[in-house]
Amino acid sequence: MGMKRASFAVFLPILMLWGVGFSQFVQAEETVNEEMTVTSGKPLSFPQQERIANLAVKALKHIAKARGFIHENNVADAEGELAKSRKRMEIIRASLPTTRIKDHIWVAKKHLSYEDSEEVIPDLVPIYTSLDEIQSFVSVDKTREHLDNAKKALKEDDKKKGAESLELAGESLVYVEIDLPLRYTERKVAEALHLLTEGKGKEADQVLKEAEDGVQVISISSYGPMVLAQESLWQATKDYAKGRFEAAKKSLADAKVFLRMAARQADEKTKKALAKLNRKIDELEKKMAESGSDFSKEIKGLWNKTKDVYHETVEKFK
Repeated sequence: MGMKRASFAVFLPILMLWGVGFSQFVQAEETVNEEMTVTSGKPLSFPQQERIANLAVKALKHIAKARGFIHENNVADAEGELAKSRKRMEIIRASLPTTRIKDHIWVAKKHLSYEDSEEVIPDLVPIYTSLDEIQSFVSVDKTREHLDNAKKALKEDDKKKGAESLELAGESLVYVEIDLPLRYTERKVAEALHLLTEGKGKEADQVLKEAEDGVQVISISSYGPMVLAQESLWQATKDYAKGRFEAAKKSLADAKVFLRMAARQADEKTKKALAKLNRKIDELEKKMAESGSDFSKEIKGLWNKTKDVYHETVEKFK
């Protein structure tokens, strides 16, 4: 548990760095039946990211209240608070762009069960489009590969292979930064509810203490310097591919700023990884200034490395 607390300590100041303290989110009680407005197929905007953080902190409040009721031997109210926390997490999950794409995949699979293969091919169009729009912050290569296989199978009227490929496409689509801690928290809350039914309040309280780590990370992972660094590097990739070299250089410079901001609050291991990334950007900038070679792969490689560093910080929630 000490390790988890230490790991979480890396995230909390990053949120504070952007001037969004927890107190801002812990507002007057609202009904749990909230709606999450997210433009279909678009990456999360800053207000939407902030909304996820808001919901996560409210879920945290419910878990904290549940723990308080457990200490008072009030199991009924503890269960009620945990039910509310689950509702908040359901809203978060429903709001993620990956969820919407998975819904599109589900529709395509359903259509495939009673329509001709060729008639289902148009269902893949919004999936491809949505993958293009989230690829700056979600790894979609595997998903696109499975989708290509599904399209090929449908053209060959192989419904079985088409359905299998669509299933794999959905399974491969993970918004790591939020999905992992969200699943972790959901598992812990479910485990705590089970323990409460068995009269094991002390054990349930300990499990909920662990759940708090996951939900707090959700409140921070939806935005912050690391996310902005990823988006800057992806923008650099796009600008460079379109010949907008000065814009690409500007995005690379922005990425360095965000990486330095993230490093200020990171643990030693992450600091070293981020410093290494910044050195690589420095080296790339120097090469770009001295040569007219194609640096597309190098820029995208930096984006991939940044995502890898970030993903390592949430791997413990698997």
